[in-house]
Amino acid sequence: MTRPFPLHAGIATVVARRALTPRMLRLTLAADAFGDPGIEQPGEIVTLGFAGPGEELVLPREGWRFPPGGPEQHWRNFTVRRSAPADATIDVDVFLHGPAGIAARWALNARPGDRVGHAGPRTHWEPVADAGWSLLAADETGLPALQAIVEQLPAGHRTIALVEVQDEAERAPVDSAADVDWHWCVRGDTAPGTSTVVIDTLRTLELPTTRGQCWGGGEALVMRDVRRHVAAHLPACAGAVQVLGYWKHRATPESVDYT
Repeated sequence: MTRPFPLHAGIATVVARRALTPRMLRLTLAADAFGDPGIEQPGEIVTLGFAGPGEELVLPREGWRFPPGGPEQHWRNFTVRRSAPADATIDVDVFLHGPAGIAARWALNARPGDRVGHAGPRTHWEPVADAGWSLLAADETGLPALQAIVEQLPAGHRTIALVEVQDEAERAPVDSAADVDWHWCVRGDTAPGTSTVVIDTLRTLELPTTRGQCWGGGEALVMRDVRRHVAAHLPACAGAVQVLGYWKHRATPESVDYT
């Protein structure tokens, strides 16, 4: 049965914040709905809403519908990094691109007691039962989902994880029962969304030719290159590829899709 979207919509309160790395911030949010959030898979998405200056936040109805003529709304997707139904809280990890973005600016200034709209969840990863191994690729925006997926993979499951980061300080491996081969692809001074370090690294790897699963989350053009590589070189993964554009760099053509 298909879940309605959003399953829940309401107002959450920031209850804690802490820096995970110099550019990754974890916010803990509390809301009654998080006591039964409907989370089914790791890496699910919650959409957070920010009202315009002086405006009141208007929540979406089922089917992502808003009343006509309402105030300007800003909604952005985040990974549910951790769900704690007993406490009615979730954690979201926010990559701090810089102060220019609406979501990053909100996260930089968020303090316990602040309120934010929430709607969701939505699944971005579904395990494939007959996949004997997994290929995962992400930049910092997709890293929280990748980490959540890795933590729940089966014991001994062979996994190749490629993660684009700015520098060594952003490395953030997680414990897993799976057999994970981490590749931290450092872009250095190259702007996020314009680097080829992930696809360059992927092209050098000798990957299994047996049935596997591929997941990715990051800049849309980079993820398109990952999808194309998998389609061309890993035919056994056909039908088991979930590679998603989480965002677009301003130089990425509009014709580049998110999926």
